[in-house]
Amino acid sequence: MDAATLCAGVREDLRDVEAKIRDNRWLAEAEAGRLPVSALRAFAGEQLAVIPSDERSFTACAQRFGDEPAHGYLTGMAAGERVALAALDSFATAVGLDADARARYEPQPGCQAYPSYVARLARDGSPAEVAGAFLVNLEAWGDCCRRLHAALGEHYGLGEADRAFLAHFAGPTDELERISLEVIDAGLAAGVPAAAVARAARLLQAYELQFWGGLPC
Repeated sequence: MDAATLCAGVREDLRDVEAKIRDNRWLAEAEAGRLPVSALRAFAGEQLAVIPSDERSFTACAQRFGDEPAHGYLTGMAAGERVALAALDSFATAVGLDADARARYEPQPGCQAYPSYVARLARDGSPAEVAGAFLVNLEAWGDCCRRLHAALGEHYGLGEADRAFLAHFAGPTDELERISLEVIDAGLAAGVPAAAVARAARLLQAYELQFWGGLPC
């Protein structure tokens, strides 16, 4: 089985979970303009915990596989998280999460299961499992970011600079998908079980659903 066939099958198996992610109540309330700004501050607070954790996870995983072809993929993912973190600062400030509020913010367990699992993958998993999990997760997360980007401009008056964090994840993904499939194919060829890649994708997608369900409305 090649990577494209494997990921297509996993996406089909997870169609119901992806639909639940896209249909989550928090995002629907934002699109209707009914979400209080305090909920947007919570989203920012959670992401201020998620993004640095994911960046460290990718960096650590890249160090584990420094001599392998996947090293470039992993360092690229870490770099992407650093770009996102820089943009997140503007978003957090725009919704009123200043330095004092950030220090006081307490992350929600359901929202933080996602980066916790990413850290586990970075420690124990193969690059193929990491790439497979994020490739499958990419469409749902990117779609949610696109929709939230639009809603915050339409209903909450946030400008492009304040929404750059969301635009970063909502952008084209063709090149990332190509590289991800190469990493997965290399892993499969080296003996990584297809079931392990599918499991990583299933769990990460489930934790994505938990993230949206853990946000206050």
